[in-house]
Amino acid sequence: MRVTLETSGGFTGLRRTATLDTDLDEAVDDLLRHLGSGAATEPPGSSQPRYRLTVHRPTGDQVTELTESEVPAALRPLLTELLRHARP
Repeated sequence: MRVTLETSGGFTGLRRTATLDTDLDEAVDDLLRHLGSGAATEPPGSSQPRYRLTVHRPTGDQVTELTESEVPAALRPLLTELLRHARP
């Protein structure tokens, strides 16, 4: 399955993007479906990185937005892998 990550915010404010074809672990896939298309809830003045994950599914794209503090532990390995490939 193809997954795209777009980052923004944080101390540097740099925007980075990565797209990977990966097999999603069933637990991660279920978690992403559960998170749905929620938007990140960042407090005013926060410098937390923001993540926009798009899972490209045959039935349509699913977009989930999270701040650093909202990322569930089960999602960390996927996020880490995407961040390794992210480019400005």
